[in-house]
Amino acid sequence: MDIAIASDLAYVAHVGTLIRSLCENNLDSELNFHIITMDSRVVTDETLDKFFRSILSDKVNAQVHLIDDNNPFVKQIPQGGMIVSRATYLRFLAAEIIPADKILYLDCDMIVLDDLRSLFQTNLENRLLAVVPDLFVGPSAIKHSLSLRYFNSGMILINAKKWREEKWLNKVQLFIKNKFTPMCIGKKHYGDQDIMNMISVGKVTYVHPRYNMVNPIYLRNSFFKGKIFQEAINKPAIIHFAGGAKPWNNWEIHPLADKYIFYRLQTPWDEIKPQKPTLKVVIKYLSMWFKYNFPFVVYPFSELIRKLKGKGTRTIPSELIENLMIETTD
Repeated sequence: MDIAIASDLAYVAHVGTLIRSLCENNLDSELNFHIITMDSRVVTDETLDKFFRSILSDKVNAQVHLIDDNNPFVKQIPQGGMIVSRATYLRFLAAEIIPADKILYLDCDMIVLDDLRSLFQTNLENRLLAVVPDLFVGPSAIKHSLSLRYFNSGMILINAKKWREEKWLNKVQLFIKNKFTPMCIGKKHYGDQDIMNMISVGKVTYVHPRYNMVNPIYLRNSFFKGKIFQEAINKPAIIHFAGGAKPWNNWEIHPLADKYIFYRLQTPWDEIKPQKPTLKVVIKYLSMWFKYNFPFVVYPFSELIRKLKGKGTRTIPSELIENLMIETTD
């Protein structure tokens, strides 16, 4: 299995935790880890090198791919939106860098709790990606337009052979330059995730949610009583600590935070400094809890605050998104 992970130096400890969890639960598989970064410090980081040497074997390989700031795609990365780190856009380069027919891309705020061979063996046929639907992201005109087809891009199984043959990187660059960037200036968007959703309409296959278990499945568990969610909760394969509820501080509210700690302690980054319970942290914790339990109150209220401040809504009109999707699909 070829696994791609994008990161900068600030998230390297989480990359190591993800890799450790994947190795522990996929002992019978050949694993080729590819760390894609624009941060040159990752290449020379001694702790990461020490970690790599501890996991390398006949079945496990790891390497870092440094992307230059002058890379044509990097120069086109959109500004603003809800996604702060530019590293998240590097998933678009995975198929260009890694000479494999199929690549599993994983966000670095994940851990793996099961064998991923079944996921990796998903029959993509003529599809570009295999993904898990995202029912939980906040208000987004792009998500609204895509309805239940909208997916979380934290886990993507990429048909890399098809991606290269059909020159999808070129298509993405043109889409960002001519469509996405002009439309999204000063507006609310989810960056690479929205772009990936819009360019791949009708070109994805959906897999079980156990392969991308985002926070709300646990933190809004009263909303998800159906059979498929119970299967996912009882036997998760990939836990995705998406959003504000991260497991590397003492104020974590995720019930599986201890799983992250378990694998983190098996890396060289085994010193985890707990977050001090300041007033700011407590307020953040309480607001996070309120958001997950009462989203129907929080999101309309946040839009009201923007209007009172004279900013109005920053979301993109759904009609514009729908027209753009029609153009992209054609």
